[in-house]
Amino acid sequence: MLNWGENVRLALWALKVDKVKAFLTMLGVMIGSASIVLVVTIASTGKVYVISQIEGIGANLAYATLDRNAPTVPDDELSREDLRRIRNSLPMVAAAAGTYDVPVDFRLRGRSIHARLVGVTEEFQKIRNLVIVSGRYFDTEDFSSRDRVCLISEHIARTTFGFEAAVGQMLDIQQFQCAIVGVFKEGVPTFGRSEIQQETVLVPFTLVKTITGDDFFQVIYVQAKTSADVPAMTEEMESTLRGHHRKIARYDVENLSSVLQTVGNISLGLSLVLLAVAILTLIIAGTGIMNIMFVNISQRTREIGLRKALGARPAEIRLQFLMEAAFISFAGAVLGVLIALGLVLMAAGWITAEVPLRISWFAVFIALLLSTAIGTLFGYQPASRAAQLNPVEALRTE
Repeated sequence: MLNWGENVRLALWALKVDKVKAFLTMLGVMIGSASIVLVVTIASTGKVYVISQIEGIGANLAYATLDRNAPTVPDDELSREDLRRIRNSLPMVAAAAGTYDVPVDFRLRGRSIHARLVGVTEEFQKIRNLVIVSGRYFDTEDFSSRDRVCLISEHIARTTFGFEAAVGQMLDIQQFQCAIVGVFKEGVPTFGRSEIQQETVLVPFTLVKTITGDDFFQVIYVQAKTSADVPAMTEEMESTLRGHHRKIARYDVENLSSVLQTVGNISLGLSLVLLAVAILTLIIAGTGIMNIMFVNISQRTREIGLRKALGARPAEIRLQFLMEAAFISFAGAVLGVLIALGLVLMAAGWITAEVPLRISWFAVFIALLLSTAIGTLFGYQPASRAAQLNPVEALRTE
């Protein structure tokens, strides 16, 4: 029966004798195991952040636009009736809103500003996760009475009014004048990738015709009750629009599911590539462990011969050197994981407000297991060579 306690003691003693060599041997394992933890943490954090930015335009969302690459007529445009029909006839719809946006030049406090004018309906705030910084959003009376009111973006309010209140001020768009009733910002920034820009003015959709002469939506947004309803809702929207317009009219009805799936695939691909690099680092580290152990065996030939002369069996010699390889790789993995966790926690103190860093304990487990397994695997051949040494020849070695 193998004497495990004796072999563990001898393995630890051998590593303690030459600490510098042991540390240099485990350096590659440290880098590889730290890389695994950091790669998984960065990949998962990046995926969560990108998805949150994409979902900033609205959760569980589908949107419809008229395909203008084909010939169109006024009756093809998205109408208020289309919005009402989709909102009331599809049971999975939680909210629906229409928008019309156009670039405009307006004057505020004598200052000329080039901005985006966006006509919106009642549920636009809910769908687009708008945060009202001051004042209020449009109420039912604003949409029904055609009151000349508007909301401005926080950027316009800050650059124009500074610390003064923007609510109650008047804004001039060409010959049109409206009162500012609120200041808004996006709940999750889309950095100008939607109709909401840094400099944006929102008006009730009922005022769009007064300003531009148009009375149709450029986009209809529809929010599903659950994410599982989004694919079916997208198909129903397209079917509803095609069923109530000319057959040759084309509508692009899309949702964020395909975009989110693409993000997930890209994140997985990058993670696999980076993990492959980390595993390659571990393999190189394992090769280093094997080479160092071959050197160790050549330097400790007399020790091996003496142990065999005292009755140690080949299996015990093999176990001793395998344990040395396992201890080196495991210790390197632990140090690498601790370094990675320290870096993550340090970075979390700087950027948690923007990006929540999440440590993957599964990645920690895999790093420890894989590092130890690779070190032990590469240590097997040197350990077997040590076990096969002839004790008489070993004792003759100077």
